[in-house]
Amino acid sequence: MKFRFYSLRLSCALALCLPALILPARVDAQEVANDANAQYRKAFEALAQRDWPEARRLLLPLWQNAHTWDVASGLGQAEFLLQNYAAGATYTAFALANLPPKEKPKTAERLRAALSEMKEAVGTVRVSVNHAGAEIWVENEVVGSSPLGRDVYLNPGTRVLQARLADGAQGRQTLEVEAGKSYQVALVVDPTLAELQAAGATQATAPAGAFPPVRPDTDQRNWAPLLVTGSLALAAAAVGTGFAIDASSAKSDGANALTDAEAQFGENPCTPAKGGGSEICQSVTDAQDRRKSSSTVATISFVASGVFALAAVGSYFIWAKPARPQLDAWLGADGGGLRLKGSF
Repeated sequence: MKFRFYSLRLSCALALCLPALILPARVDAQEVANDANAQYRKAFEALAQRDWPEARRLLLPLWQNAHTWDVASGLGQAEFLLQNYAAGATYTAFALANLPPKEKPKTAERLRAALSEMKEAVGTVRVSVNHAGAEIWVENEVVGSSPLGRDVYLNPGTRVLQARLADGAQGRQTLEVEAGKSYQVALVVDPTLAELQAAGATQATAPAGAFPPVRPDTDQRNWAPLLVTGSLALAAAAVGTGFAIDASSAKSDGANALTDAEAQFGENPCTPAKGGGSEICQSVTDAQDRRKSSSTVATISFVASGVFALAAVGSYFIWAKPARPQLDAWLGADGGGLRLKGSF
């Protein structure tokens, strides 16, 4: 019901402005061959009588012979009212973009108003591609090549957009189109095997120092992560060992100081009632504090060493393993191709 409402409203709008859109072109049509002139007059009459299938049948050959704004305007009206909404919007947009400067401003206003109505029934898509010169396809139809300087109008539903290069590389994206909405689609074309081989040949023939040397050895391992994590594990273990030795030394110093205090003050020598404020009892307290802090640092260092050791083992399996290049091939209903992937 929504599209029928658009069709009815657009039919009324274009019927009112039909003479303003078509009549100026009739003067230009006098300069073409008589048969084309006669066919154009018949198409104009069909549009005036709202015989959309007949108008479309008569206008399509004229469009194939020459892409003119007036033929596009008539085709836009006929296609849209035949419920070919995307085609109608596309023709109308062409007519508006190619309207001669000599035409009256009201003609452009009416075409602009008609296109605005048509956009409510289609999705408006702006397409970009990462390769210039790629053909842009919607379903099984070419809509232009990149960079595409115009909008693409699509009927609602699931639509597949593709970008194809001459060497077979392609990128595609599926789009759920809703009426009246606008979209931005960026198609990415993957590099083909030919491009990768060309890049390799360029490296091989370049002057020394221009590119890094090509390494054909696919078994070369990346040892850097293993060396870094292994070095950190050893360093943490060394720090932990040093503080563990210091903690043991502090324990021994504290025991010796306590023995001397007991010899001087008796049992529980460092209580306030006995030698709590003496220099020898202060030595006992310092030794105990040093033991605690060194033991804490040693524990943290050993834990860190274990973590780095595990990271070293993981880095061996993740990064140090060789990454061999793989050549994949595919063949489907939409075509086929090759892809080379891996680390080099």
